Amino acid sequence: MNKQDKKKDDSGKIKKIGLRVTESEFTAINAICEKAKISRSSYIIQAVLNEKVLTEIDAQAIFQLRKIGVNLNQMTKQIHIISKFIDDKVNCLPEILKELKSINEMVKSINDYILHTDHAGKN
Repeated sequence: MNKQDKKKDDSGKIKKIGLRVTESEFTAINAICEKAKISRSSYIIQAVLNEKVLTEIDAQAIFQLRKIGVNLNQMTKQIHIISKFIDDKVNCLPEILKELKSINEMVKSINDYILHTDHAGKN
């Protein structure tokens, strides 16, 4: 085992970069990280690489939105199956499908908003 292997942290990262900032810069960075619920290291890496700062809250919201999308797709498939057995005169399923499509579009819009809006305080 060489020196580099010993210095890896849990993420497998082995390189360390030092950074000097003023007191006000340090305070501002800490405030952003606290608000975004991410580590200083994660925030600085994302900011330096011009990536959207994805907060813990954003990641949780995206996960939940994807689960909602999966559920909507499953309901839509079931409605299509059921529609084959329902009398056309009392069939309200087209309206239900239209509503499900609308909800799915809203979920996608929210997901896109989260992915393209920086909630960590960076302008």
